[in-house]
Formats: sequence, structure tokens, C-alpha cells
Amino acid sequence: MRILEEVVERYLRDLRPERSELTREMEEVAERDSVPIVHWETGRLLAVLCRVLDPVVLEVGTAIGYSTLHMAEQVERGRVVTLERDPERAAQARAYLERGGVAGRVEIVEGDALETLPALEGPFDLLFVDASKGEYARYIELAEPKLSGRALMVVDNLLMSGEVALPEDAETRWNPDSLASARRLNVDLVNSERWLACVLPVGDGIGVAARR
Repeated sequence: MRILEEVVERYLRDLRPERSELTREMEEVAERDSVPIVHWETGRLLAVLCRVLDPVVLEVGTAIGYSTLHMAEQVERGRVVTLERDPERAAQARAYLERGGVAGRVEIVEGDALETLPALEGPFDLLFVDASKGEYARYIELAEPKLSGRALMVVDNLLMSGEVALPEDAETRWNPDSLASARRLNVDLVNSERWLACVLPVGDGIGVAARR
């Protein structure tokens, strides 16, 4: 199942500008090793937001640093604090960010985000969530007290290849618990009294929200 019509998806893919050698390498490694990274369009949106806001970013889920690189390339006075529980992927991310010349703008915090997040000081101006899908609501709950008054939040994979729109008893590729979590979060976000939010068909579906 796909979120966008194939012709639209192909058009957007062909529209992408030439990527750097490092970015292409990271995309190839992610595909080869089945590492979950954001779609290019999602990374580009994060880059645009960082260009405009120059924020202190809290990223939950580093993987090999693909989305981290998109954001870190655009901050000047800001920085990116990113959380990763897999030591091997954290090491890969450090190496890529060093090669990209942005390691000085990034702090990688290793360990389970549910344990490391409460110890962070903040305040953070942009929260990006892209880790264990079933824990999204908990990540947001833990991060909220550490966000600045006009913070922005972006949450990835909220449409899950479009499968959130299927009946609950339909056969799907995504884990049923992850799908149920995404459906609950989508409803909670757009109806929240604390967040002004929308869910957009960008990449694998993203939630974008501003604190009220």
C-alpha cells in the first residue's frame, strides 16, 4: 500500500535535487542494512524548519544520523541533541556526522530514550520523534516539560505506508500494536488542547504540531 498515487510519488522522487555523496551513501547503507531512516522529503522539511528557526533540537531516534544530518547542516547558533539506544548505530552516526562536518553541532545520547530523556535539561525548540512506534506517546509526554513555550513538534511514520486508514482487522505489514498506537496518536494530536496539530502525507506521514 502507498500513501500517494504512484505517478505523484514518482514525480516527487524525480524532483529531488542531486544529493551529496555522503547523503547518497547513507541512503544506500540504510537500504542495504534495513536501517529505518526518514524519507528524503521528511528530512528536507526538517532542514527547512531548522533553517528558519535555528532551534535547539531534541531528536528521539538517531539511527545512523540521516535526519540528524539534515537538521545539523542548517543550524547556526542552535544544536541537535539526539537519542539512540543502539551503540553500533550511534557509532555509525558519529562517523557520518564527523564526515559531514557537523559533529560539533550534535550531541548523541546513548541509551533507551525512556531512561535518558528525563535527565535532559532543555529547553528545546523543536522535538522530532522517530523511534519505537509504540512508545511515541510516552516520548512526547516525557519531552513536553522540556520544550520551550513556542516549541514545534514533528512526528514520523504516522500514516505507516497508508495502513492506518485500513480497517482494524485488515492484513497489514506494520505491527498491529504500532498501527493502533499511530491511530490513537493521530486522533489525540489533532484534538489536543495543548497542541495545534495536523497530519500530512509527507514521507511516511508526519504529524506537525505547535504548542498552544
